Order: sequence, then C-alpha cells, then structure tokens
Amino acid sequence: MSSKIVHCTQAGCEEPAVYKVAAPWSDGVFTELKSFGLSCADHLGLVFRAAEGRRKEYHPTEAETVGNIGIYKFEQGKRDKQFQRLSGLEENYRS
Repeated sequence: MSSKIVHCTQAGCEEPAVYKVAAPWSDGVFTELKSFGLSCADHLGLVFRAAEGRRKEYHPTEAETVGNIGIYKFEQGKRDKQFQRLSGLEENYRS
C-alpha cells in the first residue's frame, strides 16, 4: 500500500483529503466514480460547489453515462466501490 498522502484539491490547502466528491461514471463496460475533487473537512463546501459547476460543463460521449455529484468518505487504500456515500452532507452544500 502506498504511503503517499492524498491532499485536499482546494488551492493552497495541504490538509489530507477526507472526502471524495465524485459522480458515478460508466462507458457501458467499466464503472467507477469519476472524481471531481478531494476535500478536507474545512473546504468541503467549496470543493463540492466547484465540482457541481464542472459536472454541468462536462458533456459525456454517447457511450458514457455520468450520474449526479455525491460526497463519499475518502479512505486511502480503498477502492471506489468501498467508499461510503454521505448523502446527508450533500444537501448541506447543493447550490
């Protein structure tokens, strides 16, 4: 397992990421969480709202499907399918 710390994607922040802001993505064969940002606890609102804006600008190809942005508990070393979705937090930050 890698010991590299994954940091918050908010500019200038060096805190470890505790949330993954992502949307379910598929190309019809493969499925994963398409990452739109990683966040520490302090920057979750900023990262989430910026991710919503980028998601609206993202135009999938005919073969792709992209779901709604969600907040997931980020745990280093775990795979996307193991991340817990934190739906209650999402309503606090939706624009």
